[in-house]
Amino acid sequence: MLIHGINSEKRKRKRSDLNQGEIDSKVFHEKVRDFIMEGTKSLVDSARSLQYLGPTEEAVLGPVPSQECGLSALCEMAKALPLVDDEEQEACVQTLDPDFTSHLDLFSRVTENRWDVATVVTLMGEEYVIPPQTAFLLSDFTRIQPLVRYGKKFDLIVLDPPWENKSVKRSRRYSFLPSSQLKQLPIPLLASSNCFVVTWVTNRPSHLRFVRDELYPHWGVEVVAQWFWVKVTTSGQFVFPLDSEHKKPYEVLVLGRYGSSVRYGKFDDHCFIFCNVFCTSLS
Repeated sequence: MLIHGINSEKRKRKRSDLNQGEIDSKVFHEKVRDFIMEGTKSLVDSARSLQYLGPTEEAVLGPVPSQECGLSALCEMAKALPLVDDEEQEACVQTLDPDFTSHLDLFSRVTENRWDVATVVTLMGEEYVIPPQTAFLLSDFTRIQPLVRYGKKFDLIVLDPPWENKSVKRSRRYSFLPSSQLKQLPIPLLASSNCFVVTWVTNRPSHLRFVRDELYPHWGVEVVAQWFWVKVTTSGQFVFPLDSEHKKPYEVLVLGRYGSSVRYGKFDDHCFIFCNVFCTSLS
């Protein structure tokens, strides 16, 4: 009985102890909690007054349709592509033909829609609308040189990195990208002067610090604002409890400017909230 008691005490103590990352996350959440609560309430109240949201009763959420989860399949397909050196990646550009797009190989080459109307392409059995006068590169992290050699600059660059987290490790839905490898992205070669660079960040403070203090300075990007993306149901409730220890109903976006001659103040002075209404359950 004595051994059993000691073991039980050890197990209980192990469950209650927080590691440094969990402590940092808790401190960060406590810092932004009131701001998110009050900002979301203001937005939800305004949406209700305009009848954009339903009653305050908790909405019944349904499952996510399987066709909305195709990113993992694209990642798996990219793994099958042969490895190439940067020097071997040519600036191959192909133009969409509105009447015939099914024959195109959309991977690892820049594809342009030079027409004044949208064009539809088919990929893995799904149809995608390509806006007029646009171009895109569908590739993995190692095959970005065709976009660099394309020679055109961008006024807005949005990054949604596959950050390392426990959920990804458990599910193995896709491979995460080490933070250090993000520095290899050639943002200075792709960004125009005053380009906005926006990065989605998980709620892990170490990732947030990395983007603010290492990644953006490495690219010559100045942090100008921090936004919170809050997820709510059709009735205006948080999709997860705000104080949940496992998942939070918000994510962080870090906004920066590349090559700007304007000096901005502390980014803490430029915090905003925007809400997204989910009609299906999240996992």
